[in-house]
Amino acid sequence: MNTLFLKRWILTAAALFILNTGFNQVRSFVDITSQIAESESKCLLNHRQHYKSRSGQNIDINYTRFNWGIDPAALFIKGDVTMYFKAVQPDVTSIILELKQNMMIDSIIFRSNQINHNYISDFEFTVDLAGSISQNERDSLTIYYHGVPEQGGGFGSFMQDEHEGVPIIWTLSEPYGAKEWWPGKNDLVDKIDSIDIFVRTPAQYRVGSHGLLVSEEASGNDKVFHWKHRYPIVSYLVAVAVTNYAQFTTYAVFENDSIPILDYVFPEDSAAIFIEASNTYEMIQLFDTLFTPYPFRSEKYGHAQFGWGGGMEHQTMSFMGSYLHDIRAHELAHSWFGNMVTLSSWHEIWLNEGFATYSNGLSYEHMYDGYYWNIWKRQTKDAVISEPGGSVYCEDTTDVARIFSSRLSYHKGAYMLHMIRWVIGDENFFSAVRNYLNDPMLAYRFATTNDAKAHFESVSGIDLTEFFADWYFGEGYPIYDINVNQLETNAEVVVTIQQEQSHPSVEYFEMPVPIEIYGDGQSKTLVCENTFSGEQFLFPDPGFNIDSVKFDPDIWLAAKLENISLGVEDTQFSDRLISIYPNPAQTFIQVFIPDLQIKAVELYDLSGRLMLQTPVYQTNRVVKVNIERVPKGLYFVRIISDGGNLDGKVVIL
Repeated sequence: MNTLFLKRWILTAAALFILNTGFNQVRSFVDITSQIAESESKCLLNHRQHYKSRSGQNIDINYTRFNWGIDPAALFIKGDVTMYFKAVQPDVTSIILELKQNMMIDSIIFRSNQINHNYISDFEFTVDLAGSISQNERDSLTIYYHGVPEQGGGFGSFMQDEHEGVPIIWTLSEPYGAKEWWPGKNDLVDKIDSIDIFVRTPAQYRVGSHGLLVSEEASGNDKVFHWKHRYPIVSYLVAVAVTNYAQFTTYAVFENDSIPILDYVFPEDSAAIFIEASNTYEMIQLFDTLFTPYPFRSEKYGHAQFGWGGGMEHQTMSFMGSYLHDIRAHELAHSWFGNMVTLSSWHEIWLNEGFATYSNGLSYEHMYDGYYWNIWKRQTKDAVISEPGGSVYCEDTTDVARIFSSRLSYHKGAYMLHMIRWVIGDENFFSAVRNYLNDPMLAYRFATTNDAKAHFESVSGIDLTEFFADWYFGEGYPIYDINVNQLETNAEVVVTIQQEQSHPSVEYFEMPVPIEIYGDGQSKTLVCENTFSGEQFLFPDPGFNIDSVKFDPDIWLAAKLENISLGVEDTQFSDRLISIYPNPAQTFIQVFIPDLQIKAVELYDLSGRLMLQTPVYQTNRVVKVNIERVPKGLYFVRIISDGGNLDGKVVIL
């Protein structure tokens, strides 16, 4: 073990010691997903217009160099952005780019000459190349600019704030905000293949950003920080944060290497955050194992403290307003879901937020001895069913609250994944997730919901079209009424499932429904592949007498239970001969009692609901009952006679 690796191991061991001494006590669990969602939506509050980027459709950005001057004491940015690109269309003579008009473009240099630009909207401008670029030809241009980025009623993408009287400037551009503070493309089509970020700032401050810190050089009263990032990055993730940061580094140690975890924190909070964040390495190790190796392994993972209460998953350095477990796990998970593989449309926000929220749940499944896993599932499910409607698919991307709805994009998106795991099984689920992340057409690129669905189907061999129609596009959730009955004659178990839907957009939620039966100190799980309301399932003798039942004990389903009941066979008249035939029956049954006069025949489903009543106006020992309108299933037959009531059973096909 070399000296550097030993040093990293010691630092991680120290963090582990703090974790074991400070976190072993069971703490109260609070779901802060809504806080995370609110943080990630702040920058969108002044972007209510329908947005479909027209920028840069004729070029592919290969590399961008950002060169900025930022003083946290002043809400202002000055600098230049150099873009290296390849033409993807023939004879490119102009390019559309984006920068809000309140910013000032000083000049644009192309092939050593200053060229013209012209605004065609509030934020789009055309660059006249004064010449032509052939398809597949590579070239570059530099835009010099300055200004005060728009704040949008106090919420912008380039924010000035303070902590303990010290100024801070930080950025947060998701989803449309990059154009407020730097010129370029702002789409979900083209990632920048690699970037360098240079920031000049007064010497008392530090700059946090992407990748590796290459240099930190004095320049008069200033310092110039150079961050180098050599992985593809989408425009909304480009970010910087500048203040008087303190820093510490821990490591996620693997068998043959390690990943540095770099934290830039406010000095006044550094001691507390060091303790609070000390198990981040364990989260990285877990996701590395469950999903695929950390996607930016040759660089780092880290945090930079900023002014919102939640967090934002800026690539390789998440910006954090809190260091609670949920936020750290959620933002880290975006390294895989959102950063490595990025949504291709804001309609499909769940591909980022649903996966990240479920990853947080998985961290609770595997950490703290699993103590919080059931709590997380219960609270997440309860959030989903707290209202009757709402789909995971985001129809209206102009609605800020809807894009970042904690209930739908985060909670329901996460529980949709949990239910897919239930439907296709653990091994298939995690294999499909790994295949999705490693798909060469998706890795470090963009994905659609159909891409994720295809991987789940390919691995499992299960057609999930109906599942996605119900749970992704459809709204609401199922509401169950369940009866469990153990037959006395052979101890078989009959389960009857009635289902209603909380929203009319879904005709029926076809789902495997788990029911746990208990008795004589034993238990067994019965799984009913439920496809219609009133469906009945016959299970063999479990080997014990059932004394209690429980719906969905492991909380797999985002569903509401209206009622569950345990029935028993009435044997009061078991010694009396009752004839019900044919049985099974389709159109009619005949009921016969040798020595009693029948007054009426009633049919009940296994939940005890009266389905049919046939009065007999002239008492007789044989009665024919029409059952054509009664749904298929197993029913109790109650025979009302002059000698009392007798019960039997019939199966209707």
